[in-house]
Amino acid sequence: MRPIKHVEKGLTYIASGAFKAIKSVNQFKPNPSFTPKWADKPILKSWQKTKPTLGFPRTTDSLCPQCVIEAREDIISGKKDVSILVNDKVGEIKAQIIERDGQVWMVKECPQHGKIEDLMAVDSKFLTHIESLFPGRDMQAHNDEKLHNHGSSTIKYGRGAVLTVDLTNRCNMMCDPCFMDANQVGFVHELSMEDVKEILDNAISIKPRRQMSVQYSGGEPTLSPHFLDAIRYARKVGYNSVQAATNGIEFAKSKEFCREAAEAGLRFVYLQFDGIGNDANSHRQIGNLFDVKLRAINNLHEAGVDIILVTTLVNGINNDQVGSIIRFALENPKKI
Repeated sequence: MRPIKHVEKGLTYIASGAFKAIKSVNQFKPNPSFTPKWADKPILKSWQKTKPTLGFPRTTDSLCPQCVIEAREDIISGKKDVSILVNDKVGEIKAQIIERDGQVWMVKECPQHGKIEDLMAVDSKFLTHIESLFPGRDMQAHNDEKLHNHGSSTIKYGRGAVLTVDLTNRCNMMCDPCFMDANQVGFVHELSMEDVKEILDNAISIKPRRQMSVQYSGGEPTLSPHFLDAIRYARKVGYNSVQAATNGIEFAKSKEFCREAAEAGLRFVYLQFDGIGNDANSHRQIGNLFDVKLRAINNLHEAGVDIILVTTLVNGINNDQVGSIIRFALENPKKI
């Protein structure tokens, strides 16, 4: 180990010890908490924050994936009303989180569909470390009675960081995997500008103020006729930044479109990026897709929009691309 690593480790121990000492002294003689502008209640002290049960084994609430699929199909077909998700605890089952052979697994059993096991972590010690870093729950949400009534899924704590708004389920690609099943569900669901305004206005009204930034997604959000206006409105009402999750095709087509998006207030683009070279992207069924990605990156960078690469890894398809993608990012530090 290089000498600098020993120095860094020593400084880490000193800083950690000093922090714990200051925290313990502050607990006996604390300064009063202040109430920030974005909340109606004072900030919680560290010892006032609660935590869920962590570690393993432990019991948690979970869902049967097959029950969820069946409920969604019943709602879409009109057999059942969407209110069942709030009132009927659809598919909710208890699950055990256990350690097995150095890994962490979730084990659960649905009365209808039987036993289900999911691998949560390949390294139980690492997950233990990650859970130990959890600082405790934030203050409880308030001023949200009209908006947060989602049954067992109701948000209870915290401010959040990003509000994701799906502008449309249309897309100019047809990929597998696609969590939205864009272009494959047989109908178009697209927000009007009034819908967008209502979502943004409602979300920003909750205390504590929940979202610091907005991410427009889809489908492909750039296909929405309200994409630029939605960016402008989010900035107008006070969201710190606006992002877009995109395949980049529309940005590759037009430098002018990139410039207009930047001027409207687009700060980040989360760009779908599965590998280096057209062959590594061939599973997306567009022959020159990597060339399109490069043009989108250049156009967005020229317009002043920051770019984050988002990679969907599929075993046997592009999991050999991890190193190449990281090297690409390292070789393009001004753009990525």
